Parts: sequence; C-alpha cells; structure tokens
Amino acid sequence: MSEKKSNKNPKARLFTANFSTALSIALVLFIVAFIGLFSFHVWVLSNEIKENVSFTIYMTTDATEQDGLNLQKQVAKNPVVKNVEYHSLEEVTQMMNKDFGENHLDVLEGYNPYSASLEVHLKAKAMKVKQIKQFITTIESKPEVEMVDYRDDMINKINTVYYNLSYLVIIILLSLIFISVTLINHTIALTIRNKKLLIRSMQLVGAKPSYIRRPFLVKGLWLGLVGGLIADVLVAAVLFWMLSILNYPDVSSFYNIYILSAIGIIVLGVVLSFIFSYFAVIRNMNLKNYKLYN
Repeated sequence: MSEKKSNKNPKARLFTANFSTALSIALVLFIVAFIGLFSFHVWVLSNEIKENVSFTIYMTTDATEQDGLNLQKQVAKNPVVKNVEYHSLEEVTQMMNKDFGENHLDVLEGYNPYSASLEVHLKAKAMKVKQIKQFITTIESKPEVEMVDYRDDMINKINTVYYNLSYLVIIILLSLIFISVTLINHTIALTIRNKKLLIRSMQLVGAKPSYIRRPFLVKGLWLGLVGGLIADVLVAAVLFWMLSILNYPDVSSFYNIYILSAIGIIVLGVVLSFIFSYFAVIRNMNLKNYKLYN
C-alpha cells in the first residue's frame, strides 16, 4: 500500500502544481479581460449618452413646410448627424397643448407663437465643442432658420466626465496588464526553477538545448491554453450574471466583441506562457553550479 501511495504522490503533486499554475494564469487573465470588457461597455454607454443629447433648430415664422423638409434632408446629409426629425407647426402646437392645456393660446387671441422645428442628434464622435459650434454656425446662416437651441453646459460636463473616466480606465488597465505580465512571468519562472536539477542532469548527459527546452515550451503552451480557457469561462459567467442583474438590453450586437475578446485572452495566455517559459528555461540552463541548491 505504501508503495502504491508513493507512486501516486508524484503524479498528484505534478497535477496539483500544473493546475495551480494554470489557475494562477487564468485569474490574472480574467482580471485583464473583465476590466477590458468593462471599459468597452463604459465606452458604449458614454456614446449612447452623448447621442441622446439633442439640438433644436427653430424655423422662422414665414418658413414653409417644404423649407423645413428641404432643410431636414440637408442636415441629414451632414456626416456628423446621426438622425434628424422634422416637427411641423401643427405637431409643435399639439405637443404644447398636451403640456399646457388645449386653451393655453386663448390668452394670445389666436396668435400662435410657435414655429416648426428640427430635432437633431449628433454622432458621439462629433460631440466636441469645436465641431458643434461649426455645425451650429453653418445651420444658423441659413435664411429659414431662426435659431439653434442647445445645452453647451451639458455637453461640456459630459465630455469632462468622459475624458476623466477614460484616462482613469486607461491607467488602471495598463497597470493591470503590467501586474498581470509580471505575475505570469514569476509563476512560470518559479515552476521551471523547481526543475533546475533535472535541467542540469539533462545537460550533463549531453542533451541538446532544443531537446531540453521542448518539453517546457510545450508545457508552457498547454498551461497558457488551459489558463485562457478557464479565464474565458469565468469572464462569461460573471458577464452573464452582471448583465442579468442590470437588465441590460439586447447584447447580440456585441457578440463579435465577446468572441474576439475570448480568442484574444487565449492567445495572450499562450503567447505569454510560451515566451516566459522559453526565457525561464534559458536562465536555468545557464545557472552557475553554486546556485543549483539555493
């Protein structure tokens, strides 16, 4: 019985060591992937907020409905415009009646102070003060336009929050990538360092460097692959849990991003594990004799 246990223990220890290494790699990759996808969704949300900010173009009182429709077509052709909707004088009056009552114009003895208008939403990439001012200046120069109403303070606030958050996310992501690379390097280096006596034994019997490196590189590839797969499973589970809690709308348009992210994590794990395994083996092959037992 004791002999069987002694035969099983080395295999069990080897499996435990390999699994611990793969799990360490997986946890590091999971953090990088999660922060990356979190940053992506923050970016998508910020774009949605930007594109929900609207501008109102008020037509002059003598502008005809055809003038409004023609202006709508002109504005829609602008590459910075996401969509534009024309509201006739009758539609504007009906909207105001809902807000202030059917008879709110009686005090003006039938005079209608309202005018037709265009509601414009710009693309997120165009929500910059300089581009917005250029857009408004171009629109206000048209004779059928009375004025353009927009909230420049809101736009400035949104841009300020967006840029500050972007810088913060970039700093955190870069820091995590650096920490992740360092941790994976140390984990693999420690694993291979435990085999330094085996490496020296192979050198003493005349094994070629490529022959010595091969099993460690293959093992590094497998550890990176397994770590990447575990990280993808963890990311998918956490992402599904968070989206279900937040009642996030349809994410089918993000499937390509999720797939590329999953592939990228696996590739990153395999590449980093291979590179760090290669250099770790080289370092242990070049160890001085007095360091073999340290």
